[in-house]
Amino acid sequence: MGNILSRTEKMVKDGNRSGILNEQFFQHQFTSLVTKHYVDQKIDPYRDMILVPNHPTKALYSWKDFDMTRPKSTQKLALDNGNPGKFDLVIRDDPRIHLEWRGPGLYSSRNIAMDLTKLLMLEGRKPVKIFAAIITSSAAGDERHTHELTNRFYEALEFVQMILEIDVMRRSNLYAYIATVPDSGAEKFIWGKV
Repeated sequence: MGNILSRTEKMVKDGNRSGILNEQFFQHQFTSLVTKHYVDQKIDPYRDMILVPNHPTKALYSWKDFDMTRPKSTQKLALDNGNPGKFDLVIRDDPRIHLEWRGPGLYSSRNIAMDLTKLLMLEGRKPVKIFAAIITSSAAGDERHTHELTNRFYEALEFVQMILEIDVMRRSNLYAYIATVPDSGAEKFIWGKV
């Protein structure tokens, strides 16, 4: 994650903030770095189906019924109904890794809660679950911006713990890597195991 953050920081400093159009910018960089890791070991991660973008989830979701103001109805209507979700990327290795990305724009608590639900529901404790976000939408980057993003993440996490009835978060094997890149330079504000 640090390589991607450093590259993004350099792009912003070089005046290319607007060239980062969507979260796929970060996903492709990450996939490229992981591919290089495997190729260096003489492994073809695509032939061997190690890297799987848009991997379906085991669980079913009805996102239209996913309402952060109504946890009980979300449990009843949105979970185990509808269609499988899709992880941005799954690395089928040991350990198995499930990954969700956000950025470059600000994220809502609902978007984060949906991503965290996919990561934490029915996938078991074994996979490493990673939520990553690099936010480049604010050139100024003040404390309020970082505070708001942190609050949205933890509000979403609390909601997901409630609807999935997760008592002890540290057992979930969830990691979050969230940073913002204002003109003054990259700022990590959630970086590691949750």
